[in-house]
Amino acid sequence: MAPPNKKLKTCPDPENASHHQTVPDEVWISILSFLPPFSLCSMSKTSHRFNCLSRDPTLWTNLNIDWQSIKNHTTSVEGIINRSTKIKSMTVRNRTFEQVNSPQIVMIVKKAKSTLTSLTFSPEIALGNNAIAKLGTMTNLTSLELAGEWIKTAEIKAIRNLVKLEELQMPGAEHVTPNDLEYLFSQLTNLKLVDISDCKKGASDMVVTALAQNNPQLEYLALDECELVTGKSLKVVAEKCPNLKYLSLNGCDEQVNDPVMLKIASSCPQLTHVRLAFSIITDVTLKQLATNCPNLSYVDVFGCDYITERGVGELMDGASKLKYLSISIDVREAFTEKIYKQ
Repeated sequence: MAPPNKKLKTCPDPENASHHQTVPDEVWISILSFLPPFSLCSMSKTSHRFNCLSRDPTLWTNLNIDWQSIKNHTTSVEGIINRSTKIKSMTVRNRTFEQVNSPQIVMIVKKAKSTLTSLTFSPEIALGNNAIAKLGTMTNLTSLELAGEWIKTAEIKAIRNLVKLEELQMPGAEHVTPNDLEYLFSQLTNLKLVDISDCKKGASDMVVTALAQNNPQLEYLALDECELVTGKSLKVVAEKCPNLKYLSLNGCDEQVNDPVMLKIASSCPQLTHVRLAFSIITDVTLKQLATNCPNLSYVDVFGCDYITERGVGELMDGASKLKYLSISIDVREAFTEKIYKQ
């Protein structure tokens, strides 16, 4: 009787192997880095290899989490945070615009406090007072962005503990006082980006002066609709913050005039973005910006009734890197064509 045929074991042929098996781990990790957290979790369930690759800490440095996920899949979100041993940046959103559970959100966020440096709450996340106060323990933060509607004196006292902050955005903080903000900016001395737009009762000359004097490295300043701010403190900004690149003063109206802007333009040559809508500047300011700020790329002078076609022309001729210009003056058809061509 002939012996039965035996199937011989052979080495896998590289040409016939599954393509994903031949791709090096470092390449797959680079590809997986483009997936959002929950897609990455789904990918990890497809094979043993992808399960191992998806656990690489470098894939979990930036997280975007929605309130719906926190509410409906709390355990899964906590699992993601726990595996994110090197998380640096987190953004919390609320796509359904519903009321959120502030303590639950902060509980999730604080699980990453040992490594987290950048924290953003999108505008539709309305955190309660106690929840905001608890953020004061996250002392590794260098960037914090949150809506200011619920921020009051107690919350300012908590935020002032974040002495490593380089970026602070809390527009709409209408309940804070000048004393609150003045004390805050005397404690935070590493700021490069500040947005306190619409802090109508709190943002004053005293506040802006303290900010400029304690943060000479400031590069970005937004003070839209801060009507208590005058040329007095803006001149201090010009003197103390020569690295300023972005300045937004929309809606500050009569407080923004030629003397103020001449000082800023001459002292802050690195300006790239200037927003002066509805101010009382004239062509003199436009000429000074064009002459002294060679990197100027964005200018908003909408509603500035005292500028003319001539001043706008001088700005366009002098600012060779200008890409955006907002105006509301009547101009000749030929001048309109010149704007479009440039």
